[in-house]
Formats: sequence, C-alpha cells, structure tokens
Amino acid sequence: MQENFQIDHDEAQRCEYNRKTLHRIHRVQGQLAALERMIEADEGTCEARVIQARAIEKGMTSLITHLVACYLDNTARFDMEQNPEQTTEDLKRIFDLLNH
Repeated sequence: MQENFQIDHDEAQRCEYNRKTLHRIHRVQGQLAALERMIEADEGTCEARVIQARAIEKGMTSLITHLVACYLDNTARFDMEQNPEQTTEDLKRIFDLLNH
C-alpha cells in the first residue's frame, strides 16, 4: 500500500512542477508581449524598454533554475542510485549549458 502512495505522491509532485513551469513560461510570454506592444506603439523610453527586457531576462533565469531543480528532484536523485556515472555526466552537461 505504501508503494501506491509513493507513486501518487510522485505524480502529484510532477503535476505541481509542470504547473509551476507553465506559470513561469506564461509570465515570460506576457512580459515579452508587453515589450512588443511597447515597441510597436513606439511607447516608453529606452530606459523603460530596458527595464522590461531585464524583467524578461530575470523571468528566464527563474524558469531555468526551476527546470534544473525539477531535474534534480525528479530524476537525478533516483538515477544516481541506479547509474551514478551517467547521472554525473548528465549533471555536467546541464551545468555546462548554464555556463554558456
């Protein structure tokens, strides 16, 4: 019976991660749309546009951080027990992506 609970809990956690991921994506899309409207309407100062672009950048950083945390929580901790060498390589590739 405990195993069924674990599966349900894991699935619920994945659904929550997906919900949060989509929320972050929609927020960035909204910020991009606002910047696009600002430029199309020739509104806002250059400073306002840069501030909006920085908000988009921070939103993307938040999204990437969330995706890495999701990988660590949902995949790496389990895979590390089964195949530590491959998981270590996967983590190295992810960190390389973060640095480029």
